[in-house]
Amino acid sequence: MLIIISATSGISISSFLWIRRKKKVLNNLERLIYIEKNEAFEAKNSKAKDIEDAFKELFKSRKIEMQRLQQLENYRRDYIGNVAHELKTPLFSIQGYIETILDDPKIDKETLELFLKKAYKNADRLGQIVNDLDTITKYESGFLQIETERFDILALVNEVIEELEIQAKEKNIQINCHSKSEPYWIEADKSRIRQVLVNLGYNSIKYGNQGGTTNIKLSSTGLKVIVEFADNGIGIPSQHLGRVFERFYRVDKHRNRETGGSGLGLSICKHIIEAHDETIRVMSTEGAGSVFTFTLPCA
Repeated sequence: MLIIISATSGISISSFLWIRRKKKVLNNLERLIYIEKNEAFEAKNSKAKDIEDAFKELFKSRKIEMQRLQQLENYRRDYIGNVAHELKTPLFSIQGYIETILDDPKIDKETLELFLKKAYKNADRLGQIVNDLDTITKYESGFLQIETERFDILALVNEVIEELEIQAKEKNIQINCHSKSEPYWIEADKSRIRQVLVNLGYNSIKYGNQGGTTNIKLSSTGLKVIVEFADNGIGIPSQHLGRVFERFYRVDKHRNRETGGSGLGLSICKHIIEAHDETIRVMSTEGAGSVFTFTLPCA
C-alpha cells in the first residue's frame, strides 16, 4: 500500500511540475507574441490555450511583420528607381547639349543660343524635381508645418489665373472662374494653397486640348469652401484614377515626360490638403476631361 501511495505521489508531483513548466513556456511565448505586436503584455488576457497555439500565433505575427517589411522594401526600391529615372532624363539632356557645344568650337551663334536655351530649360526642370522631392519628403516626415491664416480664396484664385495666362495662351485655353462676387474667407496656409491651385491649373493646361477651357468653381456650404477644377482635356482612363495621387505615377509615361513636370505635383496637392484635415478627389472620363475637387474650412 505504501509503495502504491508513493508511486501515486510521484506521478502527481511530476504532473504538477510539468503543468508549471508548461505554463511558464506558454507565458514566455505569450510575452514574445505581445512584444512582436508592440502591445503591453497582460497574462490574464492570454488567448493561446496551449503551447502549439502560442507558437502558431507567434509565427503568424512574424509572417505579418515580414510581409510588411517586404512591402516597405518594394516601396523603397521603386521610389529610388523612380527618382533616379526622373533625374537622369534632364541631366543627360544638359550633358548632351553642353558636350555638343564644347566639341564644336566653330558652332554658329544661332545654334549656340538654341542649345543653351534647351540646356537651361532642362536645368530648370531638374531644379523643379529636386524642390518637389524636398517638399514631399518634408511633408511625409512631418517637418513641414502648416501655418494657417484668414484670407479670401477667390482673390487667390484670380491671382493664380493671371499667373497661368502665358501657359494657357500657348494652347489657346480659356481659364474661367465661376463664383459669387463676394469673398470666400477660409482658414488655411495661403502659400501652400497657392501651390495646390497652381499645380491643378498647370495640370489642366498641360493635359487640356488646344482651344479648350479650364473652369474653376467656388462654392460654400457654410462650414466648408469647395474648390473645383474642371477641364475638357484628354481625361484619365478609369483604371488609373485610383493612382493619380501617387508619387511619380504617370498615366502615359512617354507623353508626360515630353510635356515636363516632376511627376510629384498631384501627390504634393494631396499632402497639402490632407495636412489641412481635408480631402481632394478626382473624377474623369477618358477623352472628355477631368474634375479635381477639394475642400477647405471656412474662416
